Amino acid sequence: MSAPEGRLVEAGSLSTGDLAAVRAIYEGAFPDELQAPFEDLLVDRLLVYVDADGPAGLALVRDLGPTSWTFLRYYAVGRRGRGTGSAMWADLAALLAAEGRTRLVWDVEDPDEPGLSPALVEEHRRRIVFYERLGGRLLPVREYEPPHDDGHAPRLLLMDTPLGAGDDAPLRDVVEAVFRWRYGRDASDPVVRRTLEASRLA
Repeated sequence: MSAPEGRLVEAGSLSTGDLAAVRAIYEGAFPDELQAPFEDLLVDRLLVYVDADGPAGLALVRDLGPTSWTFLRYYAVGRRGRGTGSAMWADLAALLAAEGRTRLVWDVEDPDEPGLSPALVEEHRRRIVFYERLGGRLLPVREYEPPHDDGHAPRLLLMDTPLGAGDDAPLRDVVEAVFRWRYGRDASDPVVRRTLEASRLA
């Protein structure tokens, strides 16, 4: 079934009722340990996919400092099985490329992290397959465990996709930019050094 025609809009343009619907999508899509308070999302750029039935998905993005790269903090679809995720992704990539961004970067939960339930393993794998179907690439980055706001550090994988003409920046630069501008850790931090060394980028 094809997705109803929709468009990406800035969250600030939405009514209080629509923002409540966006919040419900967000809180229903991620486990508590991966959620920041919804109000904190508004310090970044919250884009909402709106179709004839109202808010249908969200993408929270943050430009990575002075680079031409953008980090995708959260991506969630409220109504599945209608092609909304793919349609929203295409619109997001087109919007960022038109703004001169050359790469979209994001992290995903590692399905091979020890101790996960079979259901979580399958969910994490499905998410990676979804992004790969849309052109996402798993990057050869190892021991990537950036700290989150609550101190929780899940084992993650890093993905990216080129935008517009893309760029040929070294992988080390991308990893360091993510740590610096998303997680507030510079290249001398032991967490960053561990990832660089494990990934043979040091």
